[in-house]
Formats: sequence, structure tokens, C-alpha cells
Amino acid sequence: MKKVYVLWLICLLMSGFGQVMAQDRTITGKITAKADGAPVPGVNIVAKGSTKGAVSNAAGEYSISVPATAKWLIFSFIGYTMQEVPITKSDVMNIEMAEAVQNLDEVIVSGLATSVKRSNAANAVTRLTADELIGKTKPVTIDGAMSGKVVGANIVQNSGAPGGGISVKLRGISSINGTSEPLYVVDGVFVNNSQFATGAGAAAFSGAGSNQDQAPNRLTDINPADVESIEVLKGPSAAAIYGTRANAGVIIITTKKGKAGKTKVSFGQDIGFSSAIRLLGSEGWSLDPIGPQGQNKFDYVFGNGNPGSGSTTEIELWKKATAEGKIYDYEKYVYGNTGHISNTRLSVSGGNDKTKFYVAAGVNDETGIQKRTGYQRKSLRLSIDHKLAKWIDFSFGSNYMRTGAQRSFSGNDNRGVSVGYVLAYIPNYAQLFPVNGIYPDSRYTGDNPLAIVDRTINDEQTNRFIQSFTGNIYFLQKPNSTLKLAISGGLDYVNTEAKVYFPEDLQSQRTRATPGASRFSKSRSFNTNLQAFLIYSWKLAGKIDMTSQVGTVRLTTDNDLSWIQGEGMLPKQINPNNGSVRSFSEAFQRWQDVGMVAQQEMNYEDKVIGTLGIRYDKSSLNGDNTKWYGFPRASLAVNLTKFGFWTYEPVSQFKLRGAFGRTGGVPAYGNLFTSMSTTIIDGQLGAVSPASIGNPTIEPETAQEIEWGADFGFLNNKVTLEATYYDKKVFNLLNPYTLASGTGVTQFNAYPVGDLQNRGIELALGTTPVQLSNFSWTTQLQYWFNRSKITRLDIPNTTVGSGFSIYGRNQLRLGESPTRWFGSPNVLDASGVAQATRYEDAQPKFQMSFSNQFKLFRDFDFSFLLHTSQGNYNSNLTIKQKDTGGTTVDWSKVDNLYENVGLPNGRARLPTNPNVTAREFIQNASYVRLREVSLYYTFPKSLMTSAFGNVVSNLRIGTSAQNLLTFTKYQGYDPEVSNFGNQSVGASVDNAAFPNSKRIFFHLAVDF
Repeated sequence: MKKVYVLWLICLLMSGFGQVMAQDRTITGKITAKADGAPVPGVNIVAKGSTKGAVSNAAGEYSISVPATAKWLIFSFIGYTMQEVPITKSDVMNIEMAEAVQNLDEVIVSGLATSVKRSNAANAVTRLTADELIGKTKPVTIDGAMSGKVVGANIVQNSGAPGGGISVKLRGISSINGTSEPLYVVDGVFVNNSQFATGAGAAAFSGAGSNQDQAPNRLTDINPADVESIEVLKGPSAAAIYGTRANAGVIIITTKKGKAGKTKVSFGQDIGFSSAIRLLGSEGWSLDPIGPQGQNKFDYVFGNGNPGSGSTTEIELWKKATAEGKIYDYEKYVYGNTGHISNTRLSVSGGNDKTKFYVAAGVNDETGIQKRTGYQRKSLRLSIDHKLAKWIDFSFGSNYMRTGAQRSFSGNDNRGVSVGYVLAYIPNYAQLFPVNGIYPDSRYTGDNPLAIVDRTINDEQTNRFIQSFTGNIYFLQKPNSTLKLAISGGLDYVNTEAKVYFPEDLQSQRTRATPGASRFSKSRSFNTNLQAFLIYSWKLAGKIDMTSQVGTVRLTTDNDLSWIQGEGMLPKQINPNNGSVRSFSEAFQRWQDVGMVAQQEMNYEDKVIGTLGIRYDKSSLNGDNTKWYGFPRASLAVNLTKFGFWTYEPVSQFKLRGAFGRTGGVPAYGNLFTSMSTTIIDGQLGAVSPASIGNPTIEPETAQEIEWGADFGFLNNKVTLEATYYDKKVFNLLNPYTLASGTGVTQFNAYPVGDLQNRGIELALGTTPVQLSNFSWTTQLQYWFNRSKITRLDIPNTTVGSGFSIYGRNQLRLGESPTRWFGSPNVLDASGVAQATRYEDAQPKFQMSFSNQFKLFRDFDFSFLLHTSQGNYNSNLTIKQKDTGGTTVDWSKVDNLYENVGLPNGRARLPTNPNVTAREFIQNASYVRLREVSLYYTFPKSLMTSAFGNVVSNLRIGTSAQNLLTFTKYQGYDPEVSNFGNQSVGASVDNAAFPNSKRIFFHLAVDF
């Protein structure tokens, strides 16, 4: 009997021991990318149904302890498709992970201090990774890198001059004065993206400068190679949490950070070349009769159509130049050069579980297609992440940038010196090349364009410092609840110094009373932001995840904008102080915004996700700087496929979503008040009241948006479709308001005059049609459009922006788009009032992009991006200038335009012809553009190991091109153009802008 008890006790102990042993089982393995076999670090591995987890190291290796009851391991990582893999009897499980077309588990912004998985988002937020931005080719600027990739955005390169000048408008315009550019946030820092005017667009650089100066926007300072990802909050429903500066949307830029693991050194070198996308060409000259009276081209251009009148001298000059073989293509000479591009970057990153670091340096240098133009950028960046203890962590980022640009003179010109403008009037027989260092005068224009290219200066240098800081202090850390204080903020300091100079012996200067002009400008902007949030994460009823947050935000801007100018310069003197006539200006601008935020988020098992929030802001730019303005938001997303009743397996995601939000747009500095003007009274300095006055009761413009959408995933999300409809309304548009003359002043600088509505649809389809071991194809198709109209107008039809009736202008008209063109001839409306004729819209009717990535034989990567904009119209003055100068390629062709039988086109199209209307200048600027194309080869790991051992971990070479092909019937240098910079309306004017370029690169990237 004792033996039985002893045997029973031994069995019981063995059983218990076996259960204890069965509780812990260690599984190891290596995770590699299916595309190229490279290790994938940072993958999260979780035993399904338990709290056991691990993370793969730098070599892609992992080790996880799992309970005996676990049946599945879940592998997830941003950019790759999540996998649930059954646990086998083996203790080694190696996994291959495939790149995701649209990763539904990636995290996107839901608040100033919180985030949400894409699969649970209630807004259509576009997220671009570093690979999508610059992984294919190397655009100069971040905003340029977004072109054709953001559904719902209208991105236009205003000028082809080196360094940028790019306009970004999200879901239509959000204001009719100033710009409709989005707010940019870099690592939590609200950064300045202004265009600092230099005065280069005005005669003798008079005045404070204008939006015709073709200045670059300051986002060009930031090196795209430092960017990890970009998130685009396109409308108020997503951007409401950002309050009074978010009317035009928000673009959130996250830079690269270090990762735990072996220290990684990366080096990259790009060598490239640029050339003009197209040149317009110039027709030659002859004595062949064209008109019904036997006139030749010389008679028309130089004799006003009268044979022999004023054309004899030109004919002799032409004959002499022809006999001597001195016929030149000046356009090709100026714009036909090959620019050279060099981009060098070096980064070092690594760390451990407590401290991670990232250090990067970059040097970008390129010359333009016009001599003595170019762009340079040097950047140095440091990022440190440190976990001081379990309850406190912080991040620190510092970025120094020095950029330079040499842009020459282009665009509008009423003084005869802008290069493209002048070239339109120069015949090919003109003798303009220097003789013994002396540039001949031009008989046809205000100056010799070659002298302008070689001797004038329009340069700028910018020093910029962006400092960011984030910190988290955890007061409570429990399995089902956490409470933390999240603090973040930073500063953005920009110091731009510009130099504009015309020598005193230039042709255009010698006739002036004070020949020679030099202006030095300094634009300093210091921006700070600080925010603090209490965030409490907890569970309601054990199933609903709740995130509550309250916080405060403070933003400040301090600008010092100054210039000093000298006229009547001594020979070879550039210092403005040496001018016989000196003038100067200095403007100090300072304002502050303060916000209070509260937001509640809820998530019921990823099935139902909702958000309610409110932000209150006040600003010193408002008439009442103590008044708080409220900006609410609400959203709801329902993942139907997460519910138990959903059994249709081919549809892996079906999410319905809706969102509402309101944002603000603070008035521009100076709209609140206007300074007195100085004057001299009886020899004494005095002051007079200005003719235009500020509005002491001014309030912010506000935008309100409702967004509806549905997201679909098919075949385990191998095919995804995102569909969105939005309705965005802007209330109390600010515009100058004309007053009765008896009041003693002419207008309010800004006054609420009406409301605006933007409606649109956005569609995005992504799929992987083929995924084999040696070949895969991933593709995405995007389609979007926006429609705008004025829904309330308290003033008569009013011209806004810029332009002239004969060439087209924008107007505020009830029921019409503020970006629609109107122009000659005037016609009587129903009430008998003469109104300008209605033409097409500057906004596109629709846009589409088609991107494709191919993996070939595991080691080759081929990709291309096609983008089209259809139905957008520009006011094209370039052809008018060339017609006047006789240089249009079809000038002598006779098409009997406007019933002018026998008259050459170049003469028939001129505005002096009474039958010519704005129809001639409002031209279709639709295009199809191959924005990016690339081919890369990644050397196999085995080859790298045999050649370099463990020193080189990755080696990649390739070639790419940007803007390689453009298909358009537009008659200017490029359909993407804006003579007036980033202004909201009236911007799409083409007046001999600097031609845009296509760029070809060769790439080398090495990781150690």
C-alpha cells in the first residue's frame, strides 16, 4: 500500500513539474525582408492571447518566451504586412515579411499629443514615408518631393529658378488674401515657411518688395534626406486640434531618429545634371511678303505695318549679321546650359534600450540652367532619445542649416531688365555679346540680357536653427491605466540676408538721375512654441480604451524685416551706404497665440472609434486680443469587419467614417492697425494719417469641414481603396473694403466680406497585382478634384489678386469660384451692368497620379510616378511679349485669326487688335508629367560578405530622373508657373518665368 502512495506521489510531482516546464517555451528565429532577404530590425513579436512579447535586433534576430497554450505568433512592423504565424513544434521559426501597399497598422496623428492606427482613423490623412519622398529620386525641397503624391493637394512649382518657390494648397484655397499655404510642424516645432521679399521685382528695387520677387519659401532650408515621414492633415476636420493657424491644413514632418542596436554608418552620394524641360524657340527673319500689301516681318515689327517705315535700319543689320554668320539663339545661350548637381550625406545612428542617437550631415550644391544661378545647402542635425527611468523619457533635436540661392531676374518686368521678358524682344541678328569686355546696348529692350546675366546680383544667404524638445513624465503606470505629462516645444530662428545690385554703367541705369542701385535686406524671424498636455489612458467597462487629454499651447512670432538701399553708386561699389541717395526701412512685428485644448478618444475593441475635442484660442492679431474663439472637432469610425457578424473573408476591411472640425486663420499683421506716415511740414518732421486704415474689430477667418469616407481592404488588404468626400466652408473672408470718399480714408485694410465653399472627392486605390519570389509589382492610383464658390458676398463684384481685364483677372462673384478667370470683353448682365466675360478656372478640373514599384530578381528596383493635372488655366503673357518682339515660333504663319485675312499670327494676336480678347491669354495649362522614374540595384548580402566581410552591410547603386517627360499643349515654358508667388488668387500668371528643369541622377548608397 505504501508503494502505491509513493508511486502516486511521484506521478503527481512529475505532472506538476511538467506543467511548470510547459509554461515556458523559448522560440528563436530571424526575420528578413521578402523582397531582398535583408534583416528587419524593430519587428514586434507577440504571442497571441498573452502579454509575452519581444523585438527583433539589428540582425533581425529574436527570442521570445511563450506559454504552452499559445498557438500563434504575431509579427508586425510599420511598412510591412502583419503576419499571424502558427507555432510549430520546432523552437526555431524564421519569418519573411512582405512590404505592405498601405499598412493599416501604421500610426498617424489624432491630436497634438496622441496618435491612432491608420485602420482606426476617421480622417483621410496622407502619410508619406522617407522612401516615398526621396527613395526614388532627389527633389531639392520637401514640398517639391510631395508633388503628385498627396491626394487632395494642388502643388505647383512657381518658378524653375534654383531653390524652390513652391505653392501647396490643400482642398482648395482657404483665404482670398495672402496665401493659403498649410501650417508646417517639424518634430513638434511650428516652423516659418514665409517668402521674404527682396525688392528684386521692382524698378530700382523701390518699396518693400512684393510677391513678384520670385523668392523661395523657407521650407527649402530643410534637407529632405533628414525626413522620416510626412503626415498631411488636409482639412479642418483633421486639423482642428491646431486651432487658429490651421485653416489651410497642417503638414507634420517627422525627422529621422536613432534605433537601438549596432551603430550604423550610412553614406550617400548623388551626381546629377539638369536642363530646361522645354525652350520656346524663336522664329527667324526674312523679307518674304506676308500681308495683303506686301509687308514683310520687319515692316510689321519695326514699322507698325508700314513698308519701309522704321524697318530699313533693321534690315541692314540683319543682312550684315547674316553675311557674317552672326545669327544667335539667345534663348538657348541663356537657358540652354546644363546644370550640375551634387548631393552628399553622411549619418551615424545607434544606441541601446536607454539612449538612441542620430547624427547627420548633408551638402547639396547645384548650378542652374542659367549662368551664375544656383542653390546650395549645408545641414547638420543631431537627435537624442533617452529613457532616464521607467517613468521619465525625453527627446532632443537640433538642426542647423545654411542655404544660399542665386536667382537672377525673371518674371514680370516693366523696366526692361528681366531676362526672360527681355529675350522675348531680342531678334536673332542682334549683336549683344561683349566686345573687349564692354556689353553693347540693346536697341530693342531696356537692357542687354547678357549683361543682366553676367553682371547683376540677386543672391541670398540663410542661416537657420530649429531646436525641438519632447518629454514624458509618467505619474501612473498600471496594466489598464496610465497618466503622463507630455511636454514639447522648440524654436525656429531664421536669418535671411539678400543682396540685389545693378551696376551704374548698365544700359538701364545710365539714363537715370541716380544710376546704379544696391539693396541689402535682412529678414529675421524668431518663432517659439511650447505645449503641455496631461494624458490619461484608461479602460471603461473593461472593454473600451479611453484616452483623455487636456493641455495648453503658446506660440510666439518675432520678426525684424529691414533693408537699406543706395542709388547713384560709385563704380564697382556695392555697399548701399556709398550711394548718393540712400533710403531704408525697418519693420518690427510681434504677436502671440495662446490655446487651451481638451479631447476625449474612445476605442471599443478596434470596432468603434470616436473622438470629441475642443480648442479655444486667442491671438494678439485679433481686434479683441482677450477673446477666446472655439474650434470643436468630432469623429467616428466603425470597422465593420471587426464585428462577429462579418463572415465574408474576401473583404478584410470595411470601415465607415465621418469627421467634423473647425479651424481658424488669424488676420495678417497690420490688419488690426496702420502706422502713421511721415512727412515734412514747414521743414519739420511730421506725421499724417494713412489713407488705408486697420480694422479694430477684426476677427479671424474660420473654416468648417464635414468629411465622409469609406475604406476597403480586399484579400487580406492586398487591395485597398480609400474614398472621401468633404465639404469645407470658410466664413468671414477678409478683403480690403472701400469706403466713401467723404470719410477721409480710402479703405479698411481687411474687412469680412463673404463666405467660401470648397467641395471635393478623393480616391486612392492601392494593390499588389503580382507577388512572386523573383518579381513583385505594387501600384497606387489616386484621383481627386476640388470645386470652389463664393456663397455669400456683401460687396459688389470685386477684382482680387492681380491681373488686367485684357489678360484675365480673378473676381469675387456670388456663386463663382474666386480662382476663375474673367476678362475682356465686357458684356451686359441681366440688370444691364457691364461685366467681364467669364472664362475657365485656374484650379484643375481633376488630378490623377499613378505610381508603380517593381522588384526584379530580388536585387533590382524599378519605379515611376506619372502625374496629370487637367482643366487648369493660366493667364499667359509670355506669348504676348514674344508676339510684340517678333520672336514667336509661328509669328509669320497666317491662320486668318479673328477674321484678319492675310495678317500674320504674331500681329493678329496682339491686344492692339480690337478683336483680341482675354480668350487669347487664358490658356489651357493641362499636362501629363513623368515626375519620377528610377532603377536601383542592391548588391546581394552574400556578395557583400565575401567582398567586404562584415564591414559593409548594404550597397546600392542606381539612376533616376525627375520631370523627365512632360506632355502639354501649353505655350509657355512650363504649365506649372506663378508670377505672383504663393498668393491665394491671381497667382497663375505666366510672364516669362524662369524655365523649369528636368533632372537626371546617378546614386550611390553604402551602409556600414
